Amino acid sequence: MSERHGLLAPPRHPVLSLAVQAHTAPPARVQSRFEVLVRHILHRFFHNELLASDDETKRVMQIAAAVALPTLIVSLFLFPAYHAFPPAPLHRPFWSQAGDHSFYVIYSFVVMGAATVYEWDLLFPDTLDIFVLSVLPIPNRKLFFARVLALAVFLLLVQVGTSILGTLFLPLAAEQHNFLRHLFSHFVAVTISGIFAAATFLSLQGILLNTVGEGLFRRITPLLQGLSIMVLLAVLLLCPTVAGSLEALLTSGSPAIRYFPPFWFLGIYEYLLDGASTPAIFHDLARTGCYALVIMLACTLLTYPLAYRRRVRQLIEGSAAISTRSSGTNLIRRLLHSTLLRHPSQRAVFHFISQTILRGQRQRISLAIFGGLSVALALAQMVTLQVEPGHIHIALLPDGIRSAIPIVAFFTVAGLRSVLAAPVDRRGSWLFRVLIGRPRSGHLAGAYLWISLTTFLICSGTVLLLHSLSPASMQIPRTTTGQLLVAIGLSLLLPDILLFSVRAIPFTQLHKSSVNDLPLAVLRYLVLFPIFVSILVAKEAWIEGSATHLLATTILLVGTHLTLQRAHANLLAQSTLDTAPDEADEFPQRLGLRDA
Repeated sequence: MSERHGLLAPPRHPVLSLAVQAHTAPPARVQSRFEVLVRHILHRFFHNELLASDDETKRVMQIAAAVALPTLIVSLFLFPAYHAFPPAPLHRPFWSQAGDHSFYVIYSFVVMGAATVYEWDLLFPDTLDIFVLSVLPIPNRKLFFARVLALAVFLLLVQVGTSILGTLFLPLAAEQHNFLRHLFSHFVAVTISGIFAAATFLSLQGILLNTVGEGLFRRITPLLQGLSIMVLLAVLLLCPTVAGSLEALLTSGSPAIRYFPPFWFLGIYEYLLDGASTPAIFHDLARTGCYALVIMLACTLLTYPLAYRRRVRQLIEGSAAISTRSSGTNLIRRLLHSTLLRHPSQRAVFHFISQTILRGQRQRISLAIFGGLSVALALAQMVTLQVEPGHIHIALLPDGIRSAIPIVAFFTVAGLRSVLAAPVDRRGSWLFRVLIGRPRSGHLAGAYLWISLTTFLICSGTVLLLHSLSPASMQIPRTTTGQLLVAIGLSLLLPDILLFSVRAIPFTQLHKSSVNDLPLAVLRYLVLFPIFVSILVAKEAWIEGSATHLLATTILLVGTHLTLQRAHANLLAQSTLDTAPDEADEFPQRLGLRDA
């Protein structure tokens, strides 16, 4: 046996020294064609334009850590609730424990759903796969099974990374049940919750590709991604509200709780943990969860192969171009050209942004994340649950309604700034350098006008929507006028502030990450953003108080906007850089004009 494993076997090359034999590379293992295919497709899941950076491995590891750590942090945060401050019965109450378990079920549901939406364009073959892999002597069936296996491995890695720390540390922190039984219950419920979320979005894509076709599917993809991210983030941010009202919700008898998928898997969690002693509502929810999982997996297994085949055929055959121009669009363009976009440079950059912003996968996903986060935060601030026997009411808080406009405006401007700073294809960016040289104020003004106009339209629509949903005390004209004034002011001032240091044409310059990016992001989103929203919420009631306050606010907003515009123009006039600092040495060499 020892000789078989090589422990005491004589060396293969006795004339070579041990040092030479130690540095001799073992023969490379021959990989099968199927394994190479799976590795290639799996590599694309982790290394694509969404994760493109100076150090792709570092970016992947950062994302993995950010996804895995919350379950550990929550487990450590719950430790005092189980041990340091025990209640009278010397153990945490049942419904409090169920609220703790609900976080892990919801978190797995949200992360797996978000990961599936994040890789939306790679769940099925794309043009690169068709025109590179399909010409190789590989059977189509093998290509299909390789993608299915790579997708399963990817989702498995995401699920394990999401749940492994919580699965280990929550039972250790709780110590309220048999450890192995608690670990098993946690693992099964959290895993099933994540599988259901992934299968839901896979089935959604399969159904749409089989019904509406590739052309229309591409047109509605940004909207679907945005809505999906919004719903998932809203569910996650409302988790504390749900956990705090869990007993009232589940004992209310309202049929609405049966339509919230995380409750189904929470029922499985509690049933596996406590067995027959669990309240009857968890038995019903667990049964619903099992049926829903089977139905969703069956739907995925049925629609995915059909959608795969249809996607491949449509990519090979191509789809007819659909004209998006209409008389209404032309009228809007002429109106913009005669009012806001009076200079050709402004028009060029403005329309360049409009035609480019939804073309790249990174841009679409970034817009979906920022848009979904803004709506989810606004809902978390506004929505409160009023539970009554037999039904549940959703009420809106006045301060939450006032905070919605600052939240939406801030994340709209911050998201658009981030999207415009992400390059689409830098190989063609030299054309801008040759034609216009250093970007001038007219080019930068085009980007500013695009962001300001978009922010104004979104915020104005939010004001009108909230006006129709607000309680009667907030539907008076003065309140609506004050909110519109705040929306207009933020649409002007936030782009002035967040675009003050921008010096590049949108989509053309790569921002290299540095050690200063993370502290600045923490300062912007975790410190300045809450202060900004709190100040505006406190001042909105004063602004709405009288016509004099409205007039004073208007004068202040206009004066601040003009001051920032003048400061920005002076800064541009003093700038003498013709090229970006990171491109000064390599710009001529990248044009490919040198002699061979």
